[in-house]
Amino acid sequence: MKTRRKRLAALRRGTALVAIAGTGVLIGMPRTEAQSRIDYVYSPEAGPGGIYLSGINRAGTHVIGQWSRESSGLFRATVWGPDGLPVDLDTDVFSSSYASGISDDASVVVGYNTALAEAGAFRWSATEGIEYIGTLGGNRSWAFDVSGDGNIVVGRASRADADIRGFVWISGATTGVAGNAQMYQLQELSDLATDHYVEGISRDGRYVIGSENGADGWQPIRWDVDDIENGNGDVMGLGTLTGTAGDSAFGSDISDNGSVVVGYSDDGDGNYHAFRWVEGATGGVAANMQMYDLGTLGGDHSWAYALSGTGDVVVGESLVADGQNTAFRWSEATGMIAVSEWLEAAGVDVGTDHLINANDVSGDGNVIVGRMSTPDGELRGYIARVIPPDPGPGPGPGPGPGPGGGLMDIEEYHRSLFSSTQIANAGQFLAWLPFNGAHHRPLLSQKSLSQESCVWATGDLARHGDSGTGLGLAEIGACTDLFGGAVRAGISVGTSHSWQDLAHGGHSDLSGQYLLGEVDWQPDGTPLLFSLTGMLGGWQAELQRGYSNGAATAYSDGQTDLGSGVIRLRADWLEAATIGNTTLNPWASIAAGRTDIDGFVESGGPFPARFDGQSLTSYEARLGLTAVTEFSASTALSTTLEVAHRVGDGAAANGNVIGLFDFSMGGGQQGQTWLRIGADLDHKLSDNVGLSLSVNAATRGQDASIGGSLGLKAVF
Repeated sequence: MKTRRKRLAALRRGTALVAIAGTGVLIGMPRTEAQSRIDYVYSPEAGPGGIYLSGINRAGTHVIGQWSRESSGLFRATVWGPDGLPVDLDTDVFSSSYASGISDDASVVVGYNTALAEAGAFRWSATEGIEYIGTLGGNRSWAFDVSGDGNIVVGRASRADADIRGFVWISGATTGVAGNAQMYQLQELSDLATDHYVEGISRDGRYVIGSENGADGWQPIRWDVDDIENGNGDVMGLGTLTGTAGDSAFGSDISDNGSVVVGYSDDGDGNYHAFRWVEGATGGVAANMQMYDLGTLGGDHSWAYALSGTGDVVVGESLVADGQNTAFRWSEATGMIAVSEWLEAAGVDVGTDHLINANDVSGDGNVIVGRMSTPDGELRGYIARVIPPDPGPGPGPGPGPGPGGGLMDIEEYHRSLFSSTQIANAGQFLAWLPFNGAHHRPLLSQKSLSQESCVWATGDLARHGDSGTGLGLAEIGACTDLFGGAVRAGISVGTSHSWQDLAHGGHSDLSGQYLLGEVDWQPDGTPLLFSLTGMLGGWQAELQRGYSNGAATAYSDGQTDLGSGVIRLRADWLEAATIGNTTLNPWASIAAGRTDIDGFVESGGPFPARFDGQSLTSYEARLGLTAVTEFSASTALSTTLEVAHRVGDGAAANGNVIGLFDFSMGGGQQGQTWLRIGADLDHKLSDNVGLSLSVNAATRGQDASIGGSLGLKAVF
C-alpha cells in the first residue's frame, strides 16, 4: 500500500494524521477498501512522541508506523498485526527509523532510518528480517513504497556525486547499478536533474509516481518500469499549471490504471493550486491541456493528496478566505467544495468540528478519511461518508435522496463500539447473580425453619459500580428433604434483568429467565455440608449505541440472544467453633460458567455495525467464613467475609462497521481477586414462615459492588 512522502514529512514535523501517546487508536486508513481489522495498537515504553501510523496493507490485517522510545525519544519502525501488538523491525537502535510501505500480505515492510553509518533504506521480511538495500553509489537512501508482492521497492538514494535520484530495487535482479545489482536508477526527465522524490508504486509494480527537480524546477513524473531490468523504461513529465520554467509542481497520487494523476502546482502568482492531470485530455489549462486547475476554497493555496480509483473524485486541503486549512472534495459535478459542505448536503450537521484535511478517499469516492479539530482543540481522525441515492430499477434518477451520510470521530466511535461488550458482561453478571445473591448460602444450612418440604420467594437487587450496571431478579422455588433429612433438593425458576446507561444517551438492557437446581448433602455424624448448584438461563439483549455524527447524536440499535450456564460445588464446615452464642462456619467453593452471545447486525444511524458472536468461559474459587449469632429462638444474624478469584475470557467487540472497516477489541484472558462482606438477618414470623434480609458489598471485581435481597420462606 502506498504511503506518501509528504505524509512522512508531516510525521517528522509532528503534524501526523495519527498521533496517540501511550496507547493509540487506528484513526486513518489509506484506502477504505483495505478494511482495517486493527483498532487499537500498543507499544511498550511509548514516549511523549506517541505512536504514528503511516500505512496499512491491502487486506487490512496489518498497519505500519513508528513509536517513540521513552528513554531516547527516537522512533522505532514497527508493524502491528491483528492482535494490535508491536513487532519491532530491528532497525538501528541509535537512530530513528520509519516504516513507509507494506506488501499485500504484510510479509514485507520497507522504510528508512536516520543513522549516518547506514545507507538508510531497508526492506524487512517476516522470514529474513531486516535488509539494508543500499544506494545508487552514495551514502544515503530512503525507501517509500513496495509493490503488492513485496518484491519491488521504490524510493530515493544518493549517487557517488551526491545527487539524489529515484530508484527501483527488485528482489533477485542482477543487472542493476555497479555495486548494487538489485537497484536501478529511475530515468531522468532532464539532463540537469538534481533530485527525485518518489511517492509510490502501483500494486502490480509497473508505474512509479514522483517528482523531479530539473532544469524547469520541480515537476511531477510518471515512470513506466515494467521492463527496467532489460534497460527499457519510460519517463513522462506531467508539467505544471503555468508551463513556465521555474514554477514547480508535485505529484501525489495516481489512479488505478495510471491515466489520472493529482498533486499541486504553482499557479503563476506564487501560490500552490491542486491539479488533476488526465492523460490525453484536451480541456485543461492553456499552458498544459492535460492538466486541470482545481482552484481553491477561497484562499491562496490548495493541495490535492488522493483520488478515487477511476480518478473522478479528488480530495485534499485548501486555504479558505480567512486562512484556515480546510478539507476539500472535488468532482466534475460539484467542483471543489469543502468536505463539510458535501456532508451538509447529505443532511449531516458538522457543527463546530473543523475538518482540516482529507488525506485519502475510497475507490468509489464516497468515503473520505482525514484529520479534524474538535472545539476544544483536540486533533482527531475522521471518516466522512455519503451514501448516494439508490438508482432503483430501470432508467431514471431513482426513487429519491439516498440514505444520507455521516461524520465519524474515529477515536470516540471506537469507544462506542467497545461499549457493546456490556452485553456480554451483563450476561455474565446475570448468570452469576443467583449464586452470589439469592443463593449465596446452601438451603440445608438455613435451619431456623426445618421441615421435610419448603417453598420460597426471593427478590434481589444489585449494582456493579465500575460499569454502572443495575441488576435485579425475582425467583420462586421449592425444596424437599430426602434420606431422612441428610439430603435437601431444591428447584427454582426466576426472571432477571439488567440495565445500563451508555455514552451519548445509549443504553443496554437484558431480560430473561433461568432455571436453578440445588442438591445439599450432610453425611451422617459429620459437620460437613456439601452442595451442588446449577443454573441455565437465557436472555434477550437490546443495545442502543450512541455516538456523535458531527454536531448531532446518532443511534444504532441491535438485538441479540444470550444463553448461560453455571455450576458450583461448595463445602461448608458447620459450627467449626463456638464463641458464646456465635458459631464460626468456614467454607470453600469452586464454580465454572459459560455464556454464549449470538452475533447481530445493528440498524439505524449513519454507521451501524455487525458484531460477531462469542463464547465466554470463566472459573471461580472462593474461601469464606460465616459467623452465625443467635439473638433469640426467632432471630439470627449471619455475617460473612469471603475472598473470590475468577479467571476467564474477557468480553470482546469483533465485527465490521458496515461498508467501512473491521474491528477487533478486547477479548483475551483476564483474572481478578476481590473481597466481599455480607450480612443476613433471619427472623421467624411463625413456626412455619420466615423472613430473610440480606445485604452485601464487594471490592472491585466480578461481584456486585453493593446488593441486597429479601426472601420469604415457608415449610410444611
